[in-house]
Formats: sequence, C-alpha cells, structure tokens
Amino acid sequence: MAAKRTVYHVSPSSEHAAAAGVKWQVEGREGRRLLHEPHRTQKDAIDGARRHAKGHQPAQVIVHARDGHIRSAYTYGATPAAPPDERGRKAGEPGGVF
Repeated sequence: MAAKRTVYHVSPSSEHAAAAGVKWQVEGREGRRLLHEPHRTQKDAIDGARRHAKGHQPAQVIVHARDGHIRSAYTYGATPAAPPDERGRKAGEPGGVF
C-alpha cells in the first residue's frame, strides 16, 4: 500500500498574529506531529513548506491567497495510487467488472 501524502498549507495568519508582524503560516501534520510555523512573508512560508515537503515525501504544498482560495500547489514524490471505483477499476483505467 502506498504511503499517505503529507499536506502542508501556506495561508495568511490570524489578525492577532499579523499585528505582531507574522503575516503567513505553514500548517501540516508530519505523522503524529502537528506543524505550525509562522513566517513574515508569503515567499518565506512557501520556501519553508517546500523544504518540509521535500523531506517528507510523498507530500504536497497548497498555497492559499489572502481571500482563502487555492493559488497554487506543488507535489513531491510519487502520487499515491487511486483507489478502485465501484466498478473495480482504478481511475483512468479502461474496463472493470461491469
């Protein structure tokens, strides 16, 4: 079975943190450990998230804009296999049980 992908989110910090100069954050879960890393700029946060993702492959970095929508995503390592659908085939494969 393929390893579960680690996902890191780069998003704006709360208003309270922004008042202290922390504008962006990286959040993710590395196994049982929760990661919450503050950064002053979005570029620093993206660089930090990408560094973590490269060390915990397979991984994905999802970058959110200030309004919350997804701006971009980066994937590292092999993509986990898609689970079979209700017809017994994996996504994108022809054929199946029916």
